[in-house]
Amino acid sequence: MNRPPSIRWYERLYLASFVLGLVASAVSWSQRSAVLHANPILAKAEWILPTTQAMSIAIALLLWYFTARRPNIVAKWVVVVFAVIGALSILLSLGTLAMARAVNGTTLSLSVLANLLYIAAAVMLFKFDAQLWFGETPEMDDEGDDYVSDRDVPHVG
Repeated sequence: MNRPPSIRWYERLYLASFVLGLVASAVSWSQRSAVLHANPILAKAEWILPTTQAMSIAIALLLWYFTARRPNIVAKWVVVVFAVIGALSILLSLGTLAMARAVNGTTLSLSVLANLLYIAAAVMLFKFDAQLWFGETPEMDDEGDDYVSDRDVPHVG
């Protein structure tokens, strides 16, 4: 099956979120390193930061592959769970900003934007053509004999 438009949009949004996340990590690297060094237990474990970053990259690329290239329903739902976590992260970030406790506005902005793109990508996974991509049966209409798609819903405008 050719990749449907929703999956192509998903991939664009997901990869844009991934790149912005990497930029945010690079911008905040020294700050995160300083936090680790301030902790007496973690100060000597300099491998933690690069290892967790490498693991995050590996997981993100695996999720991309198993959603955008080789459809896997488990990967789809892992992306959705991470999107929910991203939404919660945005709320926490806005709370931090509201209390004027934001340490680095650039990192905060990049992180919020990356999370918004990730959430938008996850939404694409629920479009009619994306459901077919994952082998899911889209919802039936009221008569039970036809599929309901975004194209079937009249648009007001």
